Amino acid sequence: MKAARAPRRPVPARRPAPRARSAPTGLATRLAGRLATRLAICAALAGVAAPAAAQLRAFEFVLDNDQFAFTPPGEERWYTSGGFIRAAFDAPAGSADARLAAAWCRVVFGCDRDARIYRVLSLNQTIHTPGLPASTTAPQPYDRPYAAALTLGADSVVIGPSTRQTLSLRLGAIGPAALGEPVQNGIHRVLGQSPTLGWGWQVRAQPVVQLGWSRLSAFGGAGSGPDVVLRTAVLAGNPVTEAALGAMLRFGRRPSGPTWPGETLGAREPDGWYGFAGLEGRAIARDALIDGRPYGYASRIEREPFAGSAFVGVSFGAFADWRLDFSLALHSVPFASPIEPATMKPQRIGTIGLRWQPAR
Repeated sequence: MKAARAPRRPVPARRPAPRARSAPTGLATRLAGRLATRLAICAALAGVAAPAAAQLRAFEFVLDNDQFAFTPPGEERWYTSGGFIRAAFDAPAGSADARLAAAWCRVVFGCDRDARIYRVLSLNQTIHTPGLPASTTAPQPYDRPYAAALTLGADSVVIGPSTRQTLSLRLGAIGPAALGEPVQNGIHRVLGQSPTLGWGWQVRAQPVVQLGWSRLSAFGGAGSGPDVVLRTAVLAGNPVTEAALGAMLRFGRRPSGPTWPGETLGAREPDGWYGFAGLEGRAIARDALIDGRPYGYASRIEREPFAGSAFVGVSFGAFADWRLDFSLALHSVPFASPIEPATMKPQRIGTIGLRWQPAR
C-alpha cells in the first residue's frame, strides 16, 4: 500500500519590486517624450501656417543663462537657463485676435489711435535647479527644487507711438515633458561640463495654462532723446499668478514706441545702438515651480510673496535688419529656507538675443 503524499505547500506569489519614488516611471517618461514631440510639431505647424494668413514681420531667438553673467561653472542655481523663440506676424483684419485686441482697446484699456496689431507666436523653456553642485544626487528639501516649464505662446500685441498692450496665452507642461534634464545636460556635454544628476527629484508633472496682460507706456524723450517706459503686468493661472510694476530708462538711438526686455518685436528700431536700465517689482500669489510637489520628497521652502529685479543692457544694430542684444539682471531670492541665511545673495543672470526686424 502506497504511503499518502504530503500536501504541497502553496508557493507565495512574487511581489513586484517597489518603484523608486525619486524619479518618474518609464511610462511617464514615454508620455513626456510624446507630449514634448507634439509640442514641437505644434510649434512647427504654427510657424508654417501663420505666414499663410499674415506676413512675417520679426523673429528673435533669446537665451538666458547665469554663466552669461560671469557665474563660475559649477555654481548654477535657481533660475539657471531659459530659451525663447518668438515670431511676429501681421494680424489680418477680421481675424479672431485682431477682433479681440480691438474689443479690449475699446472696452477695457484705450490704445493709441494709429496702433498696429501683431500676432506673436513663441516657444519658451525655463530651467531651475538647486544651488548645490551638479554632482549632488540627494533630494534638497531646503533649497529650490529642480523644475522646468515648456510652453507654446500666442500673443495679441497692439503697438502705438506711446503705448503697447499684450494679451497672452501659454499652454504647455511642467515636469519631465518640459525636457529640463536633456536640455541642460546636453548643453553641459557640449561645454565639456559635468552632468546635473538630481533631475529625478524635479517638480511633478502638471499642465500649464496661463493668461497674461501687460501695458507699456512711454513718457518724455521728444524725438530721439532719452525717455522712460512704465510697465504694468498681470499673470493668472499655472505656473505663475502675479502682478508686476516696473520702470525703465532708454537712451541712444532708441525705438520710436515703448519696449521692454522680451517685449520688443514689432517696434520700429533705427540703426545704431541704444541702452536701457530698469527696475521691476512683483507681488506673487502662486509659483508652481516653487510651490509644486517634487518627486520623492517634501519640500520645506516657502515662496516669497514679493520679488524684485534690476537690469541693464544694450542693443546694437548689428547689420542690415539684424540686431544683437545683451543685458545683465539681478534677481532677488524668490523663496525662504528654514536653514539658509535670511539674506541669501541675489542671483545674476545674463541674456543674449538675436533679432531680425526689417524697417517698414
